[in-house]
Amino acid sequence: MKKLMIGLLTVATVTGMTVPTFAGDIYSIDSNLEQRLVSTNMSNELGNNVTIGGKNINIGNLNILVNKGRIMVPLKTTAKSLGFKVAINKDNKSASLDNADIKTQIQIGIDSYYYESSKAIGMTAPEELGEEPILVDNNIYVPIKMYNILLNDSNAVGSFWAKTKDGQWVYVDKGELAIGWKLIQNKWYFMNSSGIMENGWIQTNGNWYYLYDNGEMAIDTITPDGYKVDLNGKWDFGKKVSIDEIKTGISSPIEEFKTIEEAQKVLDFNVTFPKEIPSEYDIEYISTISKELFQICYTDGKDELLYRMGQGVNNISGDYNNYKNNNIVEIDDKKIKLSGNDDFIKLATWNVNDMSYSISSSNGISKDEMINIIKSVK
Repeated sequence: MKKLMIGLLTVATVTGMTVPTFAGDIYSIDSNLEQRLVSTNMSNELGNNVTIGGKNINIGNLNILVNKGRIMVPLKTTAKSLGFKVAINKDNKSASLDNADIKTQIQIGIDSYYYESSKAIGMTAPEELGEEPILVDNNIYVPIKMYNILLNDSNAVGSFWAKTKDGQWVYVDKGELAIGWKLIQNKWYFMNSSGIMENGWIQTNGNWYYLYDNGEMAIDTITPDGYKVDLNGKWDFGKKVSIDEIKTGISSPIEEFKTIEEAQKVLDFNVTFPKEIPSEYDIEYISTISKELFQICYTDGKDELLYRMGQGVNNISGDYNNYKNNNIVEIDDKKIKLSGNDDFIKLATWNVNDMSYSISSSNGISKDEMINIIKSVK
């Protein structure tokens, strides 16, 4: 469950984390400090651009994906912008790229990347990037670092802010997902262990820092909830900030609620949810994302069941893994896609009119259990 305070993170526990070199208590605090006004919005246009080969490529509402810690981008849009002709198989399981100088072929589910001459015989040795191409909403996504290979330039992929399909901001650092503290254009930002940009109060290296909702660390000012931070951004002197005392005006895209009825009040659509969940599961949290998506998480202490619904027809599950088994079943006149491995179902997705639905299981449940849950959604 998302907390207002992030637990203590020490330098020793985060390998490779870059942290601000904050000095000791050497700065005095000016009692006449004023609250600093900071722009708290990131433009959607900024979030829809990726930087490859020195070009800013707008990928529109396709957005990037983060899968297995890798940055994934839509193949067709990015490749065409870089001068490649793109031919995609009818089954959407493979694609060929050719820019008249080099060509390559990628296949869904195969972590192997290379290129060969378009005019002569010869090809590079295949390389693995730790992630295979995947198919999401009928769009092929590839690791962004594939373009380092195709452009024969280890720095072809640049650094930029991007917004994920889930509406979260991440920072792409030369193709890698930034984690921890990051200095960007002389401003400090903090990305959690999943790469998501944080805001509000955080505690690292034994000190408290405040991040505006655009992620920027507050320095030498008074925070919106009335606390002074020094030139290094560190909360200084006075009583320690507690969760109960935080009355932040900074909004997170994720809002948590105690009841479904409370969540319904902020949504523009009528909420439906499973009425029958295995008895060993209890509600872990109820929340909305950007007031556009509703979700309930259930847990039995080992497995998590996550139910989501939202407007639109895209996959809203947040699960973009490739599963061995993918079958369509009809339940109450609805076509449901069931995905999983062996005898366990890990994901169910479906659409009704202009609404999308998903149920995911972290460990997998039986087909009968999943179908019973889906039938109970009312």
